[in-house]
Amino acid sequence: MSHPSLISDSLRRLLITSAEAEYRRQCSDPASLSLGFEDRLELMLTAELDARESRRISRRIREADLRINANPEELEATAARGLGQAQLAQLLSLSWLRHQGHVLIAGPAGVGKTYLACALATAAIRQGATARYFRASALIEKIGSARLDGTYRSFAGKLARIDVVVLDDLGLSPVSVQGGRELLDIIDDRVGRSSLIIASQLPFSLWYDAIEERTVADAVMDRLVHSAHGIELKGDSMRKLLAARKGGADG
Repeated sequence: MSHPSLISDSLRRLLITSAEAEYRRQCSDPASLSLGFEDRLELMLTAELDARESRRISRRIREADLRINANPEELEATAARGLGQAQLAQLLSLSWLRHQGHVLIAGPAGVGKTYLACALATAAIRQGATARYFRASALIEKIGSARLDGTYRSFAGKLARIDVVVLDDLGLSPVSVQGGRELLDIIDDRVGRSSLIIASQLPFSLWYDAIEERTVADAVMDRLVHSAHGIELKGDSMRKLLAARKGGADG
C-alpha cells in the first residue's frame, strides 16, 4: 500500500497542487476515506480542473485590462434606466458573442456604461473568450503610432484575435478623418469573426456626427447598426447615487 506522503509528494512534483490539496484533505477526513478509489480520484481531478479554470479566468481578466472590476451578477435591470430584465438576460446569455455581433451602449456620464461594458466582457471571459479594454481615442492613437513605427501588422493581428474588444468613450472628442478610418478598419477586421462593445456619452442619434468624414461615418454606422444590440441608458448618475447612499449611511 502506498504511503500518503509519497502520493502527496508525487502529485506536488507533477504540479497538480490542487489535486494534492484535495488528497491531503481526504486523508484527514474519515468520510472521504470510506469512498471508493474512483470517487476519490474524481474529487481530486475536479479540484484540479476547477482551480485551473479559476486561474485561467483570473489571467484573462488581468490581460483584458478592464477599467472596472465589474461583476455580471451585480448588474441591475430597471426600465427607468433603459435596461429591462429581458434585455439584460439576453445580453448575459452572450448570444451576441456567439453570433459575432456587437453591443452599443449610450448614455450620459456616470450612468453605468463602463460598468455594463466591463461586466459583459467579464461574462464573456468566464465562458472562454478573450477580451481587451481600450478608450476609443487611445486605441485610435495607438494604431496611428503603430503605422508610423512599422508595428501595425503585428498589433492589428493581435487585436483581430481578441474575441471581445471594448471601446469606451467613443466620440468624447470628435473623431478625425484618419481616426474614423482607423475605427472603420477595427470594425472591418471583426465583421463575422469577433465582437465589439462600444460605449459613448453621445446618444445614438449623434454617433454619426461624431465622425468628421461623412463617407466613413456612413460605413461605420452601417456595419454596426445591423449586427448590434443597442442600449441607451438613462437616469441619474450612479456615482452621485452611490455617494448619496454612502453619505446617508455615514450619517
